[in-house]
Amino acid sequence: MSAPVKVLIFQNRFRLGGQERQTVLHVRTVDRARYEPIVAVLHMDGEHLPDLAAAGVRPVVFDVGNRMLRPNTAWQLARIVRFVQSERIALVHAQDVYTNVLGTIVARLAAVPVVVTRVDLGHHLVGYRRPLLAAASRRADRVLVNAVCIRDLCIREGVEPDRVVVVRNGVDLEELDRIATEPPDAPPPDPGGIVCIANMHHPVKGQGDLLVAMHEVLRERPDAHLVLVGDGLRRPALERQARQLGIAARCHFLGHRRDGPAILARAALSVSASYAEGISNAILEAMAMRLPVVATAVGGSPEMVRDGHSGYLVPPGAPAALARRILDVLRDPALRRRMGERGRKIVEREFSLDQMRLSYDALYRDLTATRAPRIVYGAA
Repeated sequence: MSAPVKVLIFQNRFRLGGQERQTVLHVRTVDRARYEPIVAVLHMDGEHLPDLAAAGVRPVVFDVGNRMLRPNTAWQLARIVRFVQSERIALVHAQDVYTNVLGTIVARLAAVPVVVTRVDLGHHLVGYRRPLLAAASRRADRVLVNAVCIRDLCIREGVEPDRVVVVRNGVDLEELDRIATEPPDAPPPDPGGIVCIANMHHPVKGQGDLLVAMHEVLRERPDAHLVLVGDGLRRPALERQARQLGIAARCHFLGHRRDGPAILARAALSVSASYAEGISNAILEAMAMRLPVVATAVGGSPEMVRDGHSGYLVPPGAPAALARRILDVLRDPALRRRMGERGRKIVEREFSLDQMRLSYDALYRDLTATRAPRIVYGAA
């Protein structure tokens, strides 16, 4: 039996986030008989490092720093190229903006194929980062996306359509169901809450709109309460907004939590008020926990939430529409149950771990099968 093919999984860092969680899930579930994942990071930090350790993986560190354009970058690039060659790595799979750019250069110099990963619409990119990411995507052998809307963006940026591969996020239903049956890490608010799980680093997540909508919801349902899971620089401003709206007593800011399924299992519905999304893990996990979802019709959200079937879609930046649909769900327990069951079936059918594994296996097999000699850019 031949040795497993070595794949370099190249990640900036492993802080809390949907993309990082998907990388950990991929490393944990990859077929080790076929592929040996070797993880490299630019920064050895993040809350998900223990999850990698539990999977038997300790990342190799290449400290490029916080900026790509600095003298040390060239030295680190040379180190990574030597590492790829000495370890006989057959494929570089980059996971985020920084590693997509660096990984594409490394793979070209080492004469191995490269996959870059795009899981959002780039709302956070400023300055030179956006054109650099677009250039790296055009030079990559494959661009892995998790949503059709991101595929369309890559094609508009000049990526050849046959190089863009859609691999849906995988949901570990067995793990989520197990966590959901356990007591939460800390006493949660009363059951039946409206739950929003999203980071608070960027206004794109729309929690401000959700607070305005909640003000309207409480006019009709003064017993309702909002549970906000997540943290970030904007949290103090959001807490202040809740006080100014006079709804602070009905809003619970829980910060970062690792027991999301246990909180969702005790909720009435889940809400996403984002202005931009790829495939939201928070939405998928809520659907997996049989919750109806009220979400803004942006990015990949309509690819998960079917309006009127498993939840409701509303325009972004429209708190009144958001409040109206939240109330529609709260008024009708039978509707909540039907929508929740339909959402669970969508996850089981379209976002299963097995489906994700088949997609990754097909992608890796395509790129690591016997290939013709490649031209190394810059070679004589």
